[in-house]
Amino acid sequence: MGWIVTTLGSTYDVRDGTHDSPKYVDTGYPLVTSKNLKPAGLNFDKIKYISELDFKKINERSKVHKGDILFAMIGTIGNPIIVEVEPNFAIKNVALLKIPEEQDGKFLKYYLESHHVIKKMLNEAKGTTQKFVGLGYLRGFPITLPPLSEQKRIVAILDQAFADIELA
Repeated sequence: MGWIVTTLGSTYDVRDGTHDSPKYVDTGYPLVTSKNLKPAGLNFDKIKYISELDFKKINERSKVHKGDILFAMIGTIGNPIIVEVEPNFAIKNVALLKIPEEQDGKFLKYYLESHHVIKKMLNEAKGTTQKFVGLGYLRGFPITLPPLSEQKRIVAILDQAFADIELA
């Protein structure tokens, strides 16, 4: 089987977090927004907390699991991160991409952070004050996918290249 041209929504379960503004509390469950998605991964500095009730309500439709990808949809578009911890947080205004077994999450992360993808999304983003891409847009976003074995080979090459750059 060769490479296929498809969309994110046809291959991945693409959701997003709440758009409501839950009441913040002093202690509770972290609410991850695009501000918490950093190139180095999830950053919980300056995180806001929500109640258990709001946490459960948000997670009814957008529960995050280890291995999922989070992607900033508003303001700074991009900064995809793979969730590497067992999540105990909810998300707001952040895309959630669930990776099926026959796909490589790291391949998708590299694709979503590529110059071509970010440039295309920024050019097509809506909004004047604050740029954003909607859920429908993300679900319809094109992607060309190689077979899983080729995805893994590409990821290994990119991992090595970035490790070499880091070393240099």
